[in-house]
Amino acid sequence: MRPVKLETNKAPQPGGWYSQAFRVGDLIFTAGVTANDPVTGEMVAPGDIEGQTRQVLKNLKAILEEHGSDLEHVFKTLVFVADIDRFQEFNEVYKEFFPADPPARSTMQVGKFNHGMVIEIEAVAAVKG
Repeated sequence: MRPVKLETNKAPQPGGWYSQAFRVGDLIFTAGVTANDPVTGEMVAPGDIEGQTRQVLKNLKAILEEHGSDLEHVFKTLVFVADIDRFQEFNEVYKEFFPADPPARSTMQVGKFNHGMVIEIEAVAAVKG
C-alpha cells in the first residue's frame, strides 16, 4: 500500500521540511498541527494554551475534512505541551472538540517551543465510510 501525501490551504502550511498529512489505506496520519492562522501564517494566541488548543483543533479539523474524515473519526492523538501544569486548561478545550468517546491520547511536556507556541497535536483518523 502506497502512502498518498495530503495537503490543504485551509490549514497552516508546514513550517519546515515535512508534509501536513499522509493517507495510507483508510487511515490519515497528520504531522504535528500548530495554532498558526492558515491565512496569515501567524501564531494565534501566543502563550495561551486555551486559545491555541482551539486553533490547533480547528486546523486539524480542516485537514481531516478536506480529505474525507473529521474529528469524530480520530482514534489517536499525540499532544505536546510546553507546560504540563496547564493540562487542565488544555483538557477542557479538548473536551469541546471531542465531547463523547474521545480518542486514545498521549500527552507529554516537551519544554520550550519557539515564537509563543505552547501546544502541538498530531492525530490518526479513519476515512469516513
